[in-house]
Amino acid sequence: MRTKTEATPHSAKTPEFYRIYRIEQATDVVRSIATGTDRAQKVAFKAAGEPFAQMFDGTEQLISITSVPFYTRQVFLPNGGTQ
Repeated sequence: MRTKTEATPHSAKTPEFYRIYRIEQATDVVRSIATGTDRAQKVAFKAAGEPFAQMFDGTEQLISITSVPFYTRQVFLPNGGTQ
């Protein structure tokens, strides 16, 4: 799936200042339990180290694999603004 989006985040410190982000990306669902899609030939996942040990106890189930083959983002300052 290919998508385009535009976002205009405003500064918390100076609300009248904002940027324009134009994003285009493609996503490809390789495996999904919800849709029954399975185009993966082989999958391996390993989480190691103390930060991950608290989150992963070995009972997890892989529910989806999504590939993002390309992602582009353009950033604009309106009216020639500066930071």
